[in-house]
Amino acid sequence: MATHRENKQENEIWNKAINGDINSIADLVNTYKDFSFTIAKSVVANNEDAEEVVQDAFMKAFAALGKFKQASRFSTWLYRIVYNTALTKLKNRKTPTVSIDQQSETEQDEATENHGWNLVKDAERKRYVRLALNRLSKEDRLVLILHYIEEKNIAEICEILGAGKSAIKMRLLRGRKQLEAELGLLLNHETRNLL
Repeated sequence: MATHRENKQENEIWNKAINGDINSIADLVNTYKDFSFTIAKSVVANNEDAEEVVQDAFMKAFAALGKFKQASRFSTWLYRIVYNTALTKLKNRKTPTVSIDQQSETEQDEATENHGWNLVKDAERKRYVRLALNRLSKEDRLVLILHYIEEKNIAEICEILGAGKSAIKMRLLRGRKQLEAELGLLLNHETRNLL
């Protein structure tokens, strides 16, 4: 959760950006580009389209800065624009892409090739979490990422995704259970390969 001080700093940067301060605009881009990319990629499922989505979303956001009413945090407003832009990109996509399921199978094969005691290392844990996340539906995965990694509360997630509280709570609960089950399967498979 953001502190009052972080909200105040965010608002100060936003106010300077709305007045055309190039450094403030650059600060906003640098602050929010990585997670904007995460949101976009979770929807469109490939890096190239996700990069396009982020660029388009930032252009839309900066063009509409004067319309931001500060009823919510700037990041929540921006992530909503990113999410909607990604959905539009997905609807308009003309070329076939690799599905999330195909990617996760490839990543799982890569993960299981490197057997050994490295499983306990932090990098390996993150890898298994990422693999397990990739096996979830894109909606459940995005809700988990927003809540646990980006530390957004239920209300903020509702605003970003345009969904009701009960739907988000259900996705969060379902996503946690599925993530636990997928991690169990992945780690059980790895354990069998070690023996």
